[in-house]
Amino acid sequence: MSFRVRAVKLKQKDSHINLKVVSQMNELDPYFRVRRDEPLKQLMIRWSVRANVGDYRAIRFFFDGMRVNKDKTPNDMELEDGDCLDAFMDQMAG
Repeated sequence: MSFRVRAVKLKQKDSHINLKVVSQMNELDPYFRVRRDEPLKQLMIRWSVRANVGDYRAIRFFFDGMRVNKDKTPNDMELEDGDCLDAFMDQMAG
């Protein structure tokens, strides 16, 4: 009696995901493709350039009500393809 062993390669998660950034500026294309191991700071900078905001630090990003740390990656935050981030601009009262 003999057994045949077959190696099966498990499908690895896609290295990129698509994230949506929602803000008051509805005219912007809200979708960004990011690497799972890339700090979210890169997404924040790209969104700020697209939104014509001078400094990405003037924007506050949130996911499920929690502030997004710029040094975290999508893997760190357990983000999945299609998840949505909220972007809020700081406002000065006067």
